[in-house]
Amino acid sequence: MRPLPLVFGCALVALVTGCGKKAEPNPAPAKPAATEARATGAAEDWRDSAKQARDRGAAYLAGQSPEGQWRFMPGKDPDLGISALAAYSLLRNPSESTRPIARKTLDWLAGFQKPDGGIYDKELAVYITAAAVLGFKESGEPSYAPVLAKAGEYIRLAQLDGGEGTLESSENFGGIGYGGSGTVNMSTTQWALEAASAAGIKKDDEFYKRALVFLQRSQNRSESNDRTPREIKGEGVVAVGNDGGGIYAPSESKAGTMALPDGSRIFRSYGSMTYALLKSYLLCDLDAKDARVKAAWDWIRGNWNLGHNPGMESDANPTRKYEGLFYYYLTLARTLSALEKQGIQVAGTPAEFWRRDLAVALTARQAGDGSWTNQADRWFEGSPALVTAYALLTLAECLGNPQ
Repeated sequence: MRPLPLVFGCALVALVTGCGKKAEPNPAPAKPAATEARATGAAEDWRDSAKQARDRGAAYLAGQSPEGQWRFMPGKDPDLGISALAAYSLLRNPSESTRPIARKTLDWLAGFQKPDGGIYDKELAVYITAAAVLGFKESGEPSYAPVLAKAGEYIRLAQLDGGEGTLESSENFGGIGYGGSGTVNMSTTQWALEAASAAGIKKDDEFYKRALVFLQRSQNRSESNDRTPREIKGEGVVAVGNDGGGIYAPSESKAGTMALPDGSRIFRSYGSMTYALLKSYLLCDLDAKDARVKAAWDWIRGNWNLGHNPGMESDANPTRKYEGLFYYYLTLARTLSALEKQGIQVAGTPAEFWRRDLAVALTARQAGDGSWTNQADRWFEGSPALVTAYALLTLAECLGNPQ
């Protein structure tokens, strides 16, 4: 692996139950009528409602930046990562009127490509490059092929593969961080794997085999996770669990830890990272017969929820379970779509009607101006541009592309 430029970053990260027995603040409230229709299964017109929500959301994004350069918040400088995701979300939806704006964004992003292939200015190099790759690929424009190929190579070389001195015994081996510095984590790794696949990195490349080492160390499954119990600051000794769920990194869960009946502690699995884990396994060419895939799917079936990000619940902080909600929705949708593309059926499970139920949950949370946002503002989900892009990408999976 060649050295990366010194850049730094922080995480961009960025299903059908109620919110608990007692009333509590919901930063992304669902409209009662939509919730009732979803619960009774009577919302046969959910596709029409989802298309209308999609069109309003796309119009909102386009109206916010006709030049194709979006911002985290009004008054801020244009942001490459937000713009890449916004353009990608417009390309994933069928309106021809927004494609010229997305094309402006892609041309702008291509101008930031560095000699190493990465697309970034100063922060979040891997995230921005990965989002840009997905946009270039979705555009179908042959003129972007050289940019796409170079960006894919940057993603491949961003992996901690031993060339930079990381031993295979290191918990970071096979993972991908923000770019240059920052925590190697499941979120960045899943975006990088998806971008590598979109850029044409072949499935027999060692990139995917090395990634599997990191992935299985970020799963609560002791049969495949070789991480030994260790002292974690503020938590005590933390061991590997066996519920099959995913966590942020081998030694970190954004959902914290939990005590088992025998007194031991494990990192708590949670929804967004379990879906990221499962999708990443599929991108590494594992199938439904693999025990690691089965374990992650069993966790999902046992923790199905569209009301909040399962596993993030906290008695001390009743809004924590809504943190990363829209990132969770997007990762869920892309993972279940990937399962179906591999012929893995979800019939007879709580997820059987995921497209309908997720679309209803999303449309119920849309603001009057067509945007989405999350008042539980962690991982930048207070940004309407970012969250609206997440929502549009999610609706594209719910509806299929094009609809």
